[in-house]
Amino acid sequence: MTISQQFPKPTQICANIVVIGAGLVGRLMALSLVNQGHQVTLIDKDNKQGHQSAAYAAAGLLTPLGEAMHSDRNIVEMGFESLALWPEILAKLDSYTYFQQAGTLMVSHEQDQGDYQRFMAYIKNHYPQHQLQQLNRQQILALEPELAHRFNHGLFLPEEGQIGNRKLLKALQKQLEKSSVTWLESSPVVNIEQQKSSCLVTYHGDSPLGNKGNKQTNTSKHIIAADLAIDCRGAGARNSAGENTAAPLKDLRGVRGEIFQLFAPEVNITRPIRLMHPRYQLYIAPKTNGFYVVGATEIESEDCAPMTVRSSMELLSAAYSVHAGFAEANIHQHISQLRPAFSDNQAKISLQNRLIQVNGLFRHGYLIAPVVLKQLEFTVAHFFECRSLTESPYHKWLAINEY
Repeated sequence: MTISQQFPKPTQICANIVVIGAGLVGRLMALSLVNQGHQVTLIDKDNKQGHQSAAYAAAGLLTPLGEAMHSDRNIVEMGFESLALWPEILAKLDSYTYFQQAGTLMVSHEQDQGDYQRFMAYIKNHYPQHQLQQLNRQQILALEPELAHRFNHGLFLPEEGQIGNRKLLKALQKQLEKSSVTWLESSPVVNIEQQKSSCLVTYHGDSPLGNKGNKQTNTSKHIIAADLAIDCRGAGARNSAGENTAAPLKDLRGVRGEIFQLFAPEVNITRPIRLMHPRYQLYIAPKTNGFYVVGATEIESEDCAPMTVRSSMELLSAAYSVHAGFAEANIHQHISQLRPAFSDNQAKISLQNRLIQVNGLFRHGYLIAPVVLKQLEFTVAHFFECRSLTESPYHKWLAINEY
């Protein structure tokens, strides 16, 4: 039983709510709100495919222990809670998506044993309640047969999983299109102004004529008056993002991430693989139909230029060192995108009058999104029903700051 199943559902109150940003959290929140009976407008600078979002340029790893050495404890705990919540969320979607909880395998080459040993000791000391299995070559052969000739030992984390991030974005898109949500795509928000009885959201783009996104082409400014606005823009909400007058978050920065999407029909890996390395942790996330996502880089830069030669060489050579079949893989995409992060790399939710802002999910978007969603739902209930913030069962992990 998840924490949310032990907590009473909010009373249904119909309100006019604007959700700004149609990345992962924005889509989840818009769908949750409309299912609660609210009138919802979803506004985003991108089109409905969401290819400019950090959620699109991700691997969909649900690996709380894999992140443990580089994250605070609350991130790990939220990750395990989210693993239990994801099936509940996906069960409400009509379209196909991809979720598995078959564990992850961590490996290292013989010359890179230091980080591998430190990781194993850290998990045993700090998270003894979670399963960790040390594997020899024969046990790797049974788990991932094509990796056994490369590695003599590995760590199996059986509780971890993954989700098809792009399949999920498409499924959420289809579900929202079936709902009564008004979705304004290619419509950047340029101003957010709070008044006593409403929150005014100004955007450039098309003007809706009624529900379900019926619209006329008009690229001038438009203003929507809402009972409540929820800002889920990610890196787009940072203070340095152009001339941002739409409630910018000053402590927010963008952290560059890079991934390859490979088509490798000669590779048969069934679960996420992490390669421990002195400079980075490479991850290989199997998708469906022979596709894999390969990534590792985390660069303190707000540059979204194409991937560098150095990053490309490191990622691809590391993938080849795990499985020789990647030598013949086709490179379908290489993507650079900004992950939103605060200075402490913690996600934050703030409520100021009629504006809720959620941001800073960093590289943990899919890992903690269900918990963030539950806390957002509680924040909305707090706003309309005057519930105490400390009633939230998620408050210990993800506090709501009220101004």
